[in-house]
This record gives sequence, structure tokens and C-alpha cells, in this order.
Amino acid sequence: MQTPPPKVTIEAEPFIPYVEESAYPENLKPVLEPYKRRMGFIPNALKLYMHRPEIAETLWTLNSRIMRDPSSTIDQQLKRKLAAVACAINGCAYCTAHSCAMLKRPRGMEGEEGWGLSEEELQSLIAGTYVPKNEFERICFDYVRAASADPTSVPEEILERLKRHLTPPQVIELACVVGFWKFYNTVHDSLHIPIESFLLRDTGYVDLAPVHASK
Repeated sequence: MQTPPPKVTIEAEPFIPYVEESAYPENLKPVLEPYKRRMGFIPNALKLYMHRPEIAETLWTLNSRIMRDPSSTIDQQLKRKLAAVACAINGCAYCTAHSCAMLKRPRGMEGEEGWGLSEEELQSLIAGTYVPKNEFERICFDYVRAASADPTSVPEEILERLKRHLTPPQVIELACVVGFWKFYNTVHDSLHIPIESFLLRDTGYVDLAPVHASK
């Protein structure tokens, strides 16, 4: 498979200015530094959230609690895959590019998150042709696709399968993955947050999502 063409080719300017790193509050460094190490850079979205550091701290803590907390009941790699699918279905090129780039990033880079997925694996994941490893994975993907496309119309059949294959804590954690990325996608899309120049090649993945493409 070929990498989908990027939706944009030049990094845009934000419509409100970024907060300079030198102006970041000292009390946020314990939250920001691990985020920066994991990503390998400070995303443009974070530079805008810094206009409201009180909100930023809460959002970054929530992100970590949902996506990678030691208490997690769902595998971190699976949640990263599910997040990429949710972002693509929601049509958010910014978050889809970030999620897909992270999934493709090689494993073992010090301090950074990477999962080493091949281009073929990644495209099948976003396009909905990925074959789940088991029924647990299958229902997770089915729920995330349905809930991201229309949270008011998740079929009872999917809810019954959730109850059969997941524990109650896992159901709540999975629902929070959907809800968190719906929130992030809405904020980032509505503010037209510019995608970082080195991630522009990854913006085309959003067009592979079948639900988004049919809208």
C-alpha cells in the first residue's frame, strides 16, 4: 500500500499566537516534561493550551490516566490503535496524524512512545480491514467505531458483546477513550490547530476511515 497523500503541504500559522516555552508555568513542568519526552516534541496544541494552564494541567493528566496509567485495564498499544481509529472516524487530521505517526514510530527510542507498526498494518487499521486477534479486540474496535460515528446509536448487540467480553472497569475505560478523543478532536478541529511540518505527510490517513469518507 502507498502512504495516503497529505491533505496539506505547508505548516500554517495559528490564528492566535502560541505561548513561548519560556513562559510556561514552573508548576506544569512535572506534567509537561514526561509528555515532551514521550512525544519527542511539544505539539502545537499544547502550545495553545498554555494560554489556560489550569485547564492544560487537567487535560494532560486526564490523557495520561486514560491512555497509559499503570492502573489501566486495557493494553496500552490497543488503546493507541483505538485512539487512531476514533480520531480518523471523527475526521480530525491533526490527531490522526499524531496517532498514526506514533504507531509507526520504531520501538525502543529512548523516552519516546513508539509501536513499530508497518504501513500496511496502519492503513488496514484505519480503513477497517484489520483482523482483530481475538473477540476482545473485535468488540473494542466495533464499539469505538460505532460510538465515535454516533454515540446515540450504539447497537444493543455491541453493548451485549461488551458486557460478555469486557469487565465493567474495562467498559468504562474504553468509553473514556472514545469520549476523550471526541473532546480533543473537537477542540483541535474547531481551532484549526496547524499540523506540525514533519507530520504533514501523515494527514491523509483520515481519508481512509470509511465512516468519515461516507459523510
